[in-house]
Amino acid sequence: MGIFDKWKGNKQKEPGDAAAQGSGELTLEQAGPIARSIVEQLGYPYQIFSSKAGYKKVMAAYEQAVLQGQQEGFTPLLIPADDVLEEYLGIMQDDGYSLEEVLKSELESGEELLKERFVQYTEEDMDDFDMDEFVGEFDGEPEPVDRYMAFVDYGSAGIVETILLKVPTVRPWELVAYVPFGGWNECPEVEQMMAICKYWYEKYGAVPVTISHDVMEMRVETVVAKEDSLQVAREHFAFTPDRVFQCTNTGTLSEVAACIAASKIWYFWWD
Repeated sequence: MGIFDKWKGNKQKEPGDAAAQGSGELTLEQAGPIARSIVEQLGYPYQIFSSKAGYKKVMAAYEQAVLQGQQEGFTPLLIPADDVLEEYLGIMQDDGYSLEEVLKSELESGEELLKERFVQYTEEDMDDFDMDEFVGEFDGEPEPVDRYMAFVDYGSAGIVETILLKVPTVRPWELVAYVPFGGWNECPEVEQMMAICKYWYEKYGAVPVTISHDVMEMRVETVVAKEDSLQVAREHFAFTPDRVFQCTNTGTLSEVAACIAASKIWYFWWD
């Protein structure tokens, strides 16, 4: 029995399903090998969308699944047909990853973890670090994040084949355990990531919406107040330093804070 077999039992559409074809959906048999493998490894109820379905159709299906999940006890999650994630899931299985054990683990304080990581990156790992310069003073127009990017095809500006999973948990912070990733380079281990997501959910209502092998995107119902945005930017940097170093024009926390104060989507990327 595989590590995810306990959670299997999704009702698959039959090939040629008219409703699926008309909505840009794919049956498991019609999907590409990467999407098929991810679905089969995880075993959760799913919908698969072809690249022709388009961004709006995928997001409309996601919003419908949010409402459905509130009634039926699951949390939806969008995953691109990502070959690296597919390989990583296989590695996790081979290494004996146990979802049950992870879910039973006693989580650290996500807030304290972020404080420790911030100190590590700014005081321990950087020579001649200047905090004032790092915070900066961003006086430009913030670029709000208003679109999820994990399943976007950068070459065509369309989307890649995308899986909408109905993950059997009502605790959004557990999504990173049900679809495990991380534990390499600067990306936190699964248990640490779960603790951080729990802290952000309880404090800001942040919910993961997308996961790929190196991206996670969350959304909040209300943007963070401007006076709190710099503190949240510090936490985002502690979660993934590349949010500042490679995803801003100025390399400053103040630019990230301005973006946070204008966005209901939080974007995280690990190089």
